[in-house]
Amino acid sequence: MEFNASNKYRSMQRAYEKLRKIQTNNGNEISNADSQDAVENFFNQCYHFKDWLKKDSRILLQLDVEEFITSSPCLSLAADYCNMFKHAGLDRRGRSEKQLEKINTHVNFDLTPGGFIASSRLELTIDGEKYDALKLATECMEEWDKFLDLNKVIFPDP
Repeated sequence: MEFNASNKYRSMQRAYEKLRKIQTNNGNEISNADSQDAVENFFNQCYHFKDWLKKDSRILLQLDVEEFITSSPCLSLAADYCNMFKHAGLDRRGRSEKQLEKINTHVNFDLTPGGFIASSRLELTIDGEKYDALKLATECMEEWDKFLDLNKVIFPDP
C-alpha cells in the first residue's frame, strides 16, 4: 500500500478546520463532546502525520522528524495529548516533559437576530498553565508547515 503524506496532511487540515469551526461558529447546534472529539481527532492527525512523512517513498527528509517533534513545544504537547488518550494515560514522561492535569469545555451561545450561534472550546491545563486547544492546534499547523519548508516538501494542490 502507498502512504501518500499529502493525503494525511490534507486530513490534518480538515481536522483543523472542523476544530476551528466548532470553536468559532457551529451554527445553532453544539454538544459538550464536540470540541473534545474535534481536539482529539486533530491531535491524532497532527501527531501521526510524522509516520506518513517517514513512509512516503517520494519524500527524502533532511531533518529527523522525531527530533523536530520533541524540540517543538507545541508538537511535543500534541504528541503527549495523542498518546495519553490512545493509551489511557502515559506510563512514562512524555515528549513535552509536562503533565496534562485538566480539560475544561467552554460552550458559548451568542444571540443573533436570527437565533443563536453556538461554539465550544477546549481549555487544557498542562503543568498549571492554561492552553486554548485551537491556539495550540494553530501553532502545530505552523510548525508542520515550517518542517515541510525546511525539508523542501511541497504538496501539490488536490
